[in-house]
Amino acid sequence: MSSALDFIRSILDYGPNVVLPLIMFILGLAIGMKPARALGAGLLLGVAFTGMFTFFGLAFDALPKAGQAMVARIPGLRFEAYDFGWTVAATISWAWPFAVFMFPLQIAINIVMLALGWTKCLNVDMWNVWHKATLGAFTTALLGNTPTALVIGFVVAGLWVVMELISADNTREQVYNLTKIPGIAVSHNMLLDILWMAPILDLLDRIPFLSRIRTSPADLRKRIGVFGENYVLGAILGLIFGLLAGYDLKGIATLVIQCAAIVTLFPLIAGLFARALAPVSEAAQEFMQKRFPGRSFYIGLDWPVLAGIDALWVTGILVAPFALLFAIILPYNTTLPFASIIVVSLIATTTVLAQGDLVKSTLLSIIGLPVYLGAASYFAPYFTELAAQTGTFQIPEGY
Repeated sequence: MSSALDFIRSILDYGPNVVLPLIMFILGLAIGMKPARALGAGLLLGVAFTGMFTFFGLAFDALPKAGQAMVARIPGLRFEAYDFGWTVAATISWAWPFAVFMFPLQIAINIVMLALGWTKCLNVDMWNVWHKATLGAFTTALLGNTPTALVIGFVVAGLWVVMELISADNTREQVYNLTKIPGIAVSHNMLLDILWMAPILDLLDRIPFLSRIRTSPADLRKRIGVFGENYVLGAILGLIFGLLAGYDLKGIATLVIQCAAIVTLFPLIAGLFARALAPVSEAAQEFMQKRFPGRSFYIGLDWPVLAGIDALWVTGILVAPFALLFAIILPYNTTLPFASIIVVSLIATTTVLAQGDLVKSTLLSIIGLPVYLGAASYFAPYFTELAAQTGTFQIPEGY
């Protein structure tokens, strides 16, 4: 088992911008694409992911530093837990001895559901199998690390796979409306939060003036001209963030340009996803029509295919100060939201649910923040214990 896990890790170490294009190339060959065309689609997908992750590095470096500077300006503030972000979480999860078995679990459930017509999503996002490993490890640990607890852990992870596929089916049209990328769905579990956020949006839509508001970035550009452009919105938000952080003139100017770049360049890079996935989508539909007349399916992918939605990043920058504010004032919160200060898993959900409406996505995100901070604070001791048990990280004393 250890050798199998080592092999899986050696592949995953290349990162999703290499692993997912490889899977896409293999899938292209399997559905009858010519090798050159399948290779081209895989390479272009790799280019798109690499571009996205390059700018993720910019976004997830500049804004957390500004947030930390804000917190440092408040004397006597102390947090017991520190948010390290998804990269650390994934590393801890892959150190769980049974993590490798989540691959066959996800693949088997997906095949069975496709065969029975219970889903139309072929989930190729093998990178995020670590989410199921996290659930399995958590459940097993919480129930006492017994054989029975391990079985229950795998049952919980299996149910999560089913929920992700159902979520992908039910959000496919909303995703297409925003991305215009054909033949894809988002099988990432972040969109499962729509289950409890949709009723809140329904309540917001019952408020007369909110129901009439349309505030996508495109709408803002029509109403206020250049001040509605992505780069101007980003620059304004960067200026506000820099002032709140207490930066000097150089620091503020740098953050202004960085924020302008974040909300301007992400949508441009996102166009590469459509170019890469269009031929694969066409071949997939032809493959299904020949073998299963009248049926179709689409490809489930990781959340970065949403990263080209300009409203997502504007929402993220608007919400980040609220994440810090709630972290400070909520009595039950013990977590400093450092690496995840943009709260991508939340703003991606609210952007899809609100269909790019900035006011509604921002309001939904602000409403969701206390829930996220509460969950982070509640699970922090368990996650710290899991990190210690797997020997992944040396936990600093007092954390």
